[in-house]
Amino acid sequence: MLLIHLGEDEVIPAKEILAIMDYVSFTASALAKGFLSLQQEHNSLTSLGESVPKSVVITDRQVYLSPLSAATLKKRAEDKGIFEQSWSFK
Repeated sequence: MLLIHLGEDEVIPAKEILAIMDYVSFTASALAKGFLSLQQEHNSLTSLGESVPKSVVITDRQVYLSPLSAATLKKRAEDKGIFEQSWSFK
């Protein structure tokens, strides 16, 4: 099983990751802010660290606010061959 370290002490199976997005870009949308608010209400939002998040990692069960950049997480996934055939918005 391939694992991805999201920051702090959080490690998740790579196959659970649905999306990795830049926090600032993601939260520029009112719809995205509503999504995060809803996740928090349902206790499915985990903030890793006390600083301003740099990325949002979405799985089918949980949403993580990571102190690591989306580029760093994407590189870690690519280094393990997880996102070799993926696409992303820049």
